[in-house]
Amino acid sequence: MEDPRHPDINRLLRWGLFLQSAPTHRPLRNAVVAGLSARRIDALRPEAAAACSDLLHSLPTQPSPDLVSHFARPLAARMFCALCDLPPACADALPEDMDVINTALNDAPDAARSMRANAAAARLLALLQAHQSNAGSAMLIDMAARLVPDTPARASDLVAAFAIDAVETTASALACALDVLLRQPSLPASIHEGRWSLEAVVQEALRLTSPTMLSVRMAREPIAFDGTHIAAGTTLLMWWASANLDARVYPRPGSFDPERGARGHLAFGGGAHACLGRRLATLVTEEALRALRLGSGPRVERSGPTAYLPRLARAPATAPLRFADG
Repeated sequence: MEDPRHPDINRLLRWGLFLQSAPTHRPLRNAVVAGLSARRIDALRPEAAAACSDLLHSLPTQPSPDLVSHFARPLAARMFCALCDLPPACADALPEDMDVINTALNDAPDAARSMRANAAAARLLALLQAHQSNAGSAMLIDMAARLVPDTPARASDLVAAFAIDAVETTASALACALDVLLRQPSLPASIHEGRWSLEAVVQEALRLTSPTMLSVRMAREPIAFDGTHIAAGTTLLMWWASANLDARVYPRPGSFDPERGARGHLAFGGGAHACLGRRLATLVTEEALRALRLGSGPRVERSGPTAYLPRLARAPATAPLRFADG
């Protein structure tokens, strides 16, 4: 149901895949898949590496360096712009705009905040619509070509709808995973000596942290599950975080063990609504870890506790950093 306080946010989210069901979901998802091809995502690795290096070397200029505000959020915004072929300067305002939208959607009603959030949503919609009209994005062109004829949605609508996830949720996933990885003192040596792979440590960190903790579904028909009858129309909470800590699948589930092989985790959900940003989020996390702990630049460590926002998603608010001696 649309929120009358947020007309422009309603427009922003109107075509979000998480709001769609049959028969509209699959055609729209296919269009997004066409834009987020593995080849296009993999081609962004050099940009991710460059962005991580830039942000790492800017950390010493911050009076109180923070993993969330000074690294994860600007990195996610920069990668969203790279994905959409938007000018890099657009990334400067995105973190604040996405934050004010997300806050309006999650926190107690506030008239002034709603006005700022609607203005931010309107700016993003206008930016993406103009970008598509000017044929400025190969991704948008590929999505538009895959849309079913006569659908009222445009490619820019689909991108606008996943912008919050592409910036805010990606930033949270990055911060959560890096929060775990930066606390592993043996990690650099274990990777350099070949005991652990970069892919394995990132997947294990994502399993442990599960930034998307749950999603809501509805049973379209009666289901018999593990001796329980679930009637059609029942609201179902899919607790992905619980599955990722199931000791029957992952012995000692709360421990960091890259050797367990955690690629089958559900940090990005599962099924027909599984997150399509998984490949990009994983790639960016790998490059972030490479920059922060495995490269020749300043060595960064976590310092102090992580503070989280009071939300159902695992969303860090602050995660202080320090520079290691040597």
